[in-house]
Amino acid sequence: MKQNTTLAKKKNKTKIRWFRWLIKPAIFCVGVAIGLCSPWYFYIQHVTNSIIHETWEVPSVVYARPLEFYQGLQLSRKALLFELDLLGYQQVTGSPQLGQYQVHNNAFDIHSKGFNFPDGKQPPQRIKLNITNSAVALQSHEIIRLEPKVMGHFFSSAFENRHPMKLEQMPNSLVQGIQAVEDREFKHHHGVDWWGITRAMVKNIMAGKIVQGGSTITQQLVKNKLQYDQQSWLRKLHEALAATLIEAKLSKKDILEMYLNEIFFGQDGKVAIHGVVDAASFYFAKPVERLAIHEQAVLVGIIKGPSWYNPIRNPERAIQRRNVVLKVWHDTGIINTQTWQTAQAKPLGLSQHRKLKTDYDDYMAVVKMQLKRQFSDHELKQNGLRIFTNLDPYVQYISNQTARRTRQWLDANMEAAMVISNARTGELLAMTGSQSPHSQFNRALLARRQIGSLIKPLVFLAALERLSGFDLDSMLEDKPLRVSTRDGKAWQPKNWDQQSQGRITARHALVHSRNQATVDLGLRLGLDNLIDFLESLGLNINRAQHPSLFLGAIELTPFDVQHLYAMFSTQGQVQKINAIRSVSDADNQTLSRSKTTVNHPVSKQNIAQINQAMHLTTVSGSARKITGKFALTGHYFGKTGTTNAGKDSWFSGFDSRYLATVWVGRDDNQATPYSGSSGALVLWAHLFKNL
Repeated sequence: MKQNTTLAKKKNKTKIRWFRWLIKPAIFCVGVAIGLCSPWYFYIQHVTNSIIHETWEVPSVVYARPLEFYQGLQLSRKALLFELDLLGYQQVTGSPQLGQYQVHNNAFDIHSKGFNFPDGKQPPQRIKLNITNSAVALQSHEIIRLEPKVMGHFFSSAFENRHPMKLEQMPNSLVQGIQAVEDREFKHHHGVDWWGITRAMVKNIMAGKIVQGGSTITQQLVKNKLQYDQQSWLRKLHEALAATLIEAKLSKKDILEMYLNEIFFGQDGKVAIHGVVDAASFYFAKPVERLAIHEQAVLVGIIKGPSWYNPIRNPERAIQRRNVVLKVWHDTGIINTQTWQTAQAKPLGLSQHRKLKTDYDDYMAVVKMQLKRQFSDHELKQNGLRIFTNLDPYVQYISNQTARRTRQWLDANMEAAMVISNARTGELLAMTGSQSPHSQFNRALLARRQIGSLIKPLVFLAALERLSGFDLDSMLEDKPLRVSTRDGKAWQPKNWDQQSQGRITARHALVHSRNQATVDLGLRLGLDNLIDFLESLGLNINRAQHPSLFLGAIELTPFDVQHLYAMFSTQGQVQKINAIRSVSDADNQTLSRSKTTVNHPVSKQNIAQINQAMHLTTVSGSARKITGKFALTGHYFGKTGTTNAGKDSWFSGFDSRYLATVWVGRDDNQATPYSGSSGALVLWAHLFKNL
């Protein structure tokens, strides 16, 4: 009995030892599960929730003005060809398809791409027109618009270009085609294609490294969202669990839509191109819904390796990959044999619009300045606003090209700035802030310089407004004079030719820019009266100004001057040069619209008198080179401006279409050999010749 008890005790001790030996690993495993796996699971839950509920930061897009065709539109053949090339249209010899055009002599046949304008959607259509003597003759009597050029974006710090689109708005062939190439079992798996992973694992083990992935579309979505930069088993495990959880929370439609709007298609400089919408725009300058089959296949092919299959840098690889995609589409029945064979024979068909990059940075500075009065940085960088401006791409191109030749026409040390607006409406068409394309300083908007004789039309206008009995036939004294300033010193203004002409009419004094006669008028008007008048026009004048204000001793930017001279070109209708037409939200609902017409508090009859004198200035006065040396034909108005020792050379002038202000000088404010007529006027005349 005692022996049995002893044996029983030994057995119990053995069981306890076995139990302890088994329970410890079990406890350890449970501890690992609780301490490691659970946090990891909850982390993956957090990741998937952040993916599902993430709100995309959609940059606002800034458009130039759309080119509107109508009967009698003033448009040169050269300007139309420039615009078509800039918008990515392809010239063909046969009947044009969408995004193409045919030209024979001056007859154009254009197949537009369509665009969703703030006032309604314009579908693609054939536009047939002729250009005769720089005037458009349309076969249709309607106003027809080309889509506007994208000239910029307001990016967040991520510099990602993405504009989401609903799945049902995308081409069905593209939606099906991506599934056929990237994840043929997409509709049937639950986030992970285990057979695909097994097949990839075998190949990877045999190769000794990761050479193939078995990622589903859902896993690729996770990878793009989490921005993994290297392949590893742990990363694949992350993707698999996250993909499974996402599939449990979202429908297949939602996952596919998110994927198509998220997938990475390459870089445009420092900007990342995400989603099929922006990829279609970047590579083909087309709306994604208008892409041809071979173009859709190029985009699908890029997904496998956005750098390796980049069609811009590696066109041969891109064509090979595109043809692989087309073969898959044919084999899976997405396209028929005829479509497959036709698409394979097509060239890449990339748009060349990227090669015609025009510098819009200076203009964009005005857009930013005017937008910030209404919208916050957050709204501009994340809400996908659609900002429509008045920029004319061809005018901007001509402005830039003219400024680039400043040192060819003038001195090697000269800088230049130009501002161009619509002479009748005050819409800002172009701005160039430097003669150098590499300059970061926008002189047109930021450089405050003395304006010299540019102020004279305003002095004479103030006298017409506020000096009883004065008109341009009134007599002035163009003779030496001595003026006592408020600090007790004497000021003795002189004429540019060091001569005095005695009694002359006010008109003659303005046309020939006579300083002494202008000061004589200014003294009759009174300095305080002139300052009050200028402030009524929106200028901020220091009330301790010297009487040299009569001759332009006031510092303004070229953009400031453009505002003032718009009063003359618009005959008092416009008080503000405006860069922005309208702003719409991501759903195309208009948020704001510009108001360019605001009557100036100045008599139109008095403005007309000044305009008449400024026209004579271009015929027989200080700006007579316009109709003389440069032989410009037409009706021009303008005024030269020069400051002491030629430190600043100005010309502001207009015709029936354009108002332009040009400044020329040195950044170090040193003397130059140029007056307004020998410096700024030279650039202005070349600008108008080219326009």
